[in-house]
Amino acid sequence: MKKIVFIQNLQNIQHLIASCFLASKRIFLLSIIAFGAHAAQDSATQNNANAIYPNKPVRWIVPTGAGGGTDMAARLFAQIATETWHQSVVVDNKPGASGMIGLDSLAISPSDGYTLGFISVSQFIDSILLQKFAFDPNKDFTPITLIATSPMVLLTNPNSGFSSVKELIEFAKSHPNELSYSSGGSGGLTHLCMEVFLNKSKITAVHVPYKGSGPAIIDLLAGRVQLTFSTLPASMQYIKTGRLKALAIASNARSPLAQDIKTFKEQEINGVVFGSWYGLIGPKNMQPAIVQKISSSLNSSAKLSENKNKISDDGIESIGNSSAEFINFLQLERSQWTAISKNIDFKKQD
Repeated sequence: MKKIVFIQNLQNIQHLIASCFLASKRIFLLSIIAFGAHAAQDSATQNNANAIYPNKPVRWIVPTGAGGGTDMAARLFAQIATETWHQSVVVDNKPGASGMIGLDSLAISPSDGYTLGFISVSQFIDSILLQKFAFDPNKDFTPITLIATSPMVLLTNPNSGFSSVKELIEFAKSHPNELSYSSGGSGGLTHLCMEVFLNKSKITAVHVPYKGSGPAIIDLLAGRVQLTFSTLPASMQYIKTGRLKALAIASNARSPLAQDIKTFKEQEINGVVFGSWYGLIGPKNMQPAIVQKISSSLNSSAKLSENKNKISDDGIESIGNSSAEFINFLQLERSQWTAISKNIDFKKQD
């Protein structure tokens, strides 16, 4: 009798174990199905978000002050983006610390594509020179597209009396450190361009840094400094009206928009060839589909005849490329500007 009871109990235990196993298996299978459904729903939601992007206003952080070349280019392309996306693109100027304040703000923004950064070569150069903030295009941000490029010009106030680079150099050599020049910030493009020119021409001048190229041009207009470098878009209106004089353009050939401005090479100064570029970046870990949609839509719109005319009238050459191409471009730029700063023994001022 005890043996029969034992066998019955054993059978009951086996049945219980089997039931538990089947129940666990059903729960496991249901969990897998639920997870798959949830993942599919998330994927569908993400795909839908990508498809309708943007469905609300987009903010472009510009890490410079109003009135400079980067700000002017940003507002031009923000208008094109607004017309393309049928959503407002708001330019948010965050100058200071040679652009690092704006880039810091972008770095901590959500990566949903609604906060982007419109940067220029100035911020990229400064990130190379600053040890506390290294701009790594593959790590810190999501490069989206190289939007445009623009040549740099050496400007002077007409009251300075200089009509050519030769006259400027002759005066500087006979009056050491009597000339002063403004820049958009220590370590930025306008600062480094001037240091390259001073090095090549073997003259000296006193550096007066400002928070952005806009204020730097204003003080040149007022005669508080005698020289500055600027992008062609930011200075074109003053050149045309005679309020500023362009002594040279830092390109291999004269600009079609300013044929009367000689190159440095034409004036026997070699190695002074550089320009500004403008790019769109976002916080790291942006969705590739949104990145691709931003770059392709903007690049297509920039090629429309009405927009091409707006862009070229401002002295800007539209480029437009993919995220991968922009990353490669940034890596080449890093190598180039690192080499230039070493060649002239450039040291950033605090």
